[in-house]
Amino acid sequence: MSKSITPRVSRVIAGLVVASAFVAAPVAAQAATTQAQGLLTGGTLTNTAPSIASLDAQLTGATQTVNAAVGGWNVTDGTGSNAGYTVTVASSAPTDNSAADGSGTVLSPGTGGSMTLTPTAATATAGNPAPTGPVDGSGPTTSLTPVLVSSGAATVANAAVSTGQGSWDFAAAGNLAVVIPGDASAGYYTSTLTYTSAPLG
Repeated sequence: MSKSITPRVSRVIAGLVVASAFVAAPVAAQAATTQAQGLLTGGTLTNTAPSIASLDAQLTGATQTVNAAVGGWNVTDGTGSNAGYTVTVASSAPTDNSAADGSGTVLSPGTGGSMTLTPTAATATAGNPAPTGPVDGSGPTTSLTPVLVSSGAATVANAAVSTGQGSWDFAAAGNLAVVIPGDASAGYYTSTLTYTSAPLG
């Protein structure tokens, strides 16, 4: 003989069915969005020039080469243009800065003098994450080919398009080889080396 379901049992069963329905239907996730935005303006392309140690030599009557130590220097591309750039160096003709000897004689640096710079490789300045920096102006950084700076501007660093961003240091490891002609006049001479950075194109 079957048992009839009482009203109380029916209410319990109905409550379990309702509770099961809530478990089977999880609450959907909701998201909201906002924007962080700002304008980045381009800065400048700049460079420094290295210090050069005083060069002292005694004339021998024959042409000789004397080396002067060159300090470190820096190039910084803060333009944000990714256009690439070059750094050139040019030297002025040696100028006699000796005190006048009273004879009215114009001292001469001689015939055939020259200056050749040995470049150094670039390393990223602390805080610069750019992966590729400028290279030696005459080729890859591994060549470090000396460049003549006494006959017009010579390229000492080159950053191709999309390279060389940020700040880069060139170590104080190069030297300046100065050819002193055998017919130079004794005196104190000065030549100015000018480092210039310019965007490609």
